[in-house]
Amino acid sequence: MQSILNESNHRKYNPGNERIVKKYLEHVRRTKLADNKTLLALRKYLRAFEVLTDFQDLDRYTPDMAKVFLANLRQQSVSPSYMHRITSETQKFIRWLADEPFGRRIRRNDADYLTLTRNEINRANASGYKPHHEYSQLLHAVRTMPAQTVTDLRNRALVALVILTSPRVSELCNFRIDTIMQDPLVGAYFLDINPRKIKNVKFCRARQVTLLNIPDLRQFVLDWRDMLVNEYDFDKSDPLFPKIATNPFQLNIFERNVKAQPISVCTANQIFNGACVANGLAPLSIHSVRRTRARHIENITHDDRIVALQQDFGHSSIGTTRCNYGNITPSRQRELIAGIKVE
Repeated sequence: MQSILNESNHRKYNPGNERIVKKYLEHVRRTKLADNKTLLALRKYLRAFEVLTDFQDLDRYTPDMAKVFLANLRQQSVSPSYMHRITSETQKFIRWLADEPFGRRIRRNDADYLTLTRNEINRANASGYKPHHEYSQLLHAVRTMPAQTVTDLRNRALVALVILTSPRVSELCNFRIDTIMQDPLVGAYFLDINPRKIKNVKFCRARQVTLLNIPDLRQFVLDWRDMLVNEYDFDKSDPLFPKIATNPFQLNIFERNVKAQPISVCTANQIFNGACVANGLAPLSIHSVRRTRARHIENITHDDRIVALQQDFGHSSIGTTRCNYGNITPSRQRELIAGIKVE
């Protein structure tokens, strides 16, 4: 997209289009509750559409404009997934425009002229091999991490919790002291992920994630949490993984005025990558550990009961069976996950 939005194109401007796009972004913000990052991405897509149609008036969109746009887009050095995203988002914009008074010349189905070919869509949706590390590799990495300073202890606890729960990195950075809980019935520890507690995370959904039964890694996390509470007066709403001041003259090592601040997604991934690279592993994102967890559970579980129910009930998709009949109680879920042995 950078080649499309180059410096010369930045200087071009269509005042009418700017007013229309501003109204659309406000519509998306209010009706879709979109965050600023999403709105910025939409603005860039629509800006690219303007560039590739030579800044013609958006409220005079025609199928011929779509033809010009697609022809020019295919000449750009962009990925298939980007082509799919920009055409999909522009179609949504055109359909919105057709419903507005200033877009009365446009028909909603005119947006269909922005559709990619089937081959282009297949390339955009193609999923190649996604690498992940084995648990044995990750366990060795976290167990050899330094533990001399407060920063060391935080970083080790973070990597340990990633291995134990495979969270989304955006959620991980916003975990609070009270996110870690213990089931009184089975004794297993779990993460109470709740959108009411975890703020500013786009796709956060309420759920409970049980820690794998790896005692030393679990203790890394619990010791870190307890240190924050007992030695640094953190309360239950403070971040589990706070920023740590780099200024040696700052009295409080945690970057806080009234409340400690959570680390960034970038920092969290750097911590995880640092642990991997230090052990000769390829630098992968925290998200890759979700594939590690899925592969491990896939190898040790085989739920014939769900398959039997699917066949018995005549469901075309096993997802329907799992969704409606595959649930177990939270305590049983934690008991099963906590019983998984990782060597």
